[in-house]
Parts: sequence; structure tokens; C-alpha cells
Amino acid sequence: MTTPPKRSTPSWLPKLALALFGTALAAGMLFLLLSIFPRFNPNNITFTVGMGDILFYQTAWMQPLENPDEVLSVHPIAWDEQGFRVPRRPADQYPIVALGDSFTESANAPAPWPDVLAEAVETPVRNLGFRGFGPQDEVEAFRRYADPNGLQTIVIGFFEGNDLSNAVTFAERGFIPPSETEDFSLTQIDDDTVTDRDIRYPMQVDLNGTLHDIVFLEGYVWGLNGEPEIYERAVNLDLVAETWHDIRETAPDGVCIVIAYFPDKGHVYLPYLTAEDQPILMQKALGVAAREGNPLRSDRPLSEDEQSFEVLLSRLGNLRDAVANRAAAEGFVFFDTTPILRDAAAQGEMLYYTYDTHWNQDGHERVGTALAEFLRVNPCAAAEGSS
Repeated sequence: MTTPPKRSTPSWLPKLALALFGTALAAGMLFLLLSIFPRFNPNNITFTVGMGDILFYQTAWMQPLENPDEVLSVHPIAWDEQGFRVPRRPADQYPIVALGDSFTESANAPAPWPDVLAEAVETPVRNLGFRGFGPQDEVEAFRRYADPNGLQTIVIGFFEGNDLSNAVTFAERGFIPPSETEDFSLTQIDDDTVTDRDIRYPMQVDLNGTLHDIVFLEGYVWGLNGEPEIYERAVNLDLVAETWHDIRETAPDGVCIVIAYFPDKGHVYLPYLTAEDQPILMQKALGVAAREGNPLRSDRPLSEDEQSFEVLLSRLGNLRDAVANRAAAEGFVFFDTTPILRDAAAQGEMLYYTYDTHWNQDGHERVGTALAEFLRVNPCAAAEGSS
């Protein structure tokens, strides 16, 4: 009986196996490296102290930064082909759509409030927020990019710092699709180039006996320094209310629309400003002015009776109240996040970045969780029942 010849192993097979093993090993090493050192991940955003947006507007008022390269957050982030942040719970349909500006997109935090909301209610949320958006931009974003199929709720994030002014300036700048933005990266200030300083910051707030450095964007603070009737008679709020109706008319019938009010850092933390820093803040204080049907201005010199810190504190809620009253008058549900953030501040928590106008991750957790609790009770049904 003849023994069949043994088949020889192709010479290329061990080489292929070795190559595959090497590739797998390299991929594993790369994954481990990126896990240990996330700053080297090209899909990660590294947000540092020196990237705070207030630094770019009030550079000369700052002490030289000791720690501009200190990392505040390293987190993965991706934008879709339309230029919007990819949700953590991607889906074919989104029952909830979130509209807003940089507070909604939140490139400098790992999980923006729409993602926190999605996890809390176990429902996909489409994040159509983008930096620099104002109320009319949000209308355009909704018209162009929102899928009406399966849509149940729209949450419009209203930021008190600049949404009223953005409603006026939109006519000059128009809508720019996020996909046409050339650079999505966050930039860091070159603090060494500042030669002429008039140092005012950082100031400090006393939270439960612990002092925290804080910086206010003063233009936003002075935007709160007005009597209620000033906001009511200005054209800004009229323009904003028009955008709410535009979204309602574009949305399918029966969709619940919620105006979520996001306060500026000063609205939350000015009550805790130290006695030493209060007069420093008031040195450059201005007030709000507006003629009937004209835009708001935040450059009005204060009268002698207005030049106290206590008067400023007494006015912090006037803009919020004007927006809340207008929302109610127009038939929209209003959700104020100010008490949630103020309660956290009273407990000693700092929810905004020191040199930035935006929330840190704790701030987004508070807002997203509170919104989830609010939406669970079907606020639109409650509003309809009370009308």
C-alpha cells in the first residue's frame, strides 16, 4: 500500500499568521495606550484652563494664569456630517429634539445635558445645538435637520446671557450651517502676549465657608441689571417669541415644546461674592436700557441710587421673569433651571468652569436630570389642563 505524500504548509501561511498576530498586538497596545493616555486620542477633546472663553473677552482684566495647561476634561466627541454632536444614544428616530447654542452642544464637557436626559429617560435625544446659535438659528436647524417621524418633545435651551441679543443680530449674520464650520477645535489663549493689564479677576465666592475662584463675563452680568418693564418693551423678546411659534408651526401636531431657561453664571453665584470683591465688580457696573420696540442695550450708566451691589442682586431674576411671563402668554411650557443650579451652589458646588461661561460636567448632570424629572410628568398636558 502506498502512503500518500504529506501536504506541505504553504510558506506564506506562517508569515500571514505572524502579520495578523502583530497587527492585533499593535491594535491592543494602541487601545491600551489611548486608555491610559486619552489626550493622545485624535477623537478626544482636551479642554484646559487656558481655553476658557471669558479669557478671550476680558484678557486684560486677568491675572497671568499660573496653570493655563491644566486639563479640566478629556473626552471623546464626534460630529456628524451635518456638523452636530453625535449623541451617546444614536437612533434611527429621536422622540426628543434638543435645540440651543454652545450650552447644548457643549464641546467642553463629556456628556451634554441632552445625553444626560437621554440616559435618564431611556429615550434617544437628538442634539441640534451648536456654538454661536441664536433663536433664529435654532429654527433653521429644526427645519433642516430634525426628523418629524416619532417626534414627541422639543426642548429649546434659552441662555439668558446672549439669546436676546442674538435674536437681533441674526438679520446681519444669517444662518451658517454647522457643517460649513472650518474648525471644530477649542483654542487656548496665549497669555504671554498680554502686556497691559487692569487686573480684576479672579474674584472669589464663599460657598459654605470655602472660597472658590470665579470669573464673570461682565457683559452678561450687566445684561441682568434692568427693571422688568425694560425687557418687556424691547423688541428682543418679540423676536424670540416669534421663533418659538415658527418651531411650533414646523413641528408635527401635538408635539410638546418646552422652553428650558439656562441662567448665566452671575445669576447663580453673585449672591456668594465676597464682600471684598463686591465693590470691585461694581466699579464698571452698567445697566440695561431700551425704548419701546427697540433692541436692548447693556451700556446705560447707572444713577447714584443704582450703584450698589444689593440693587444688582435684587434685579438678577427680572430677565428670567420676563421670559417666563412671555412664554406663558404665548402658550409655551417654561422650565427654569435657575433654582436647581442655585440649590447646588448653596450646597457648595461649583457648576461652571472658573474661566468659562459654560457648565462643567456636574452642571450638565444637574440640568439633564432635572429636565428628565420634569418631562416625566407630561408638562404639556398639565399646561393644557390649566388653560
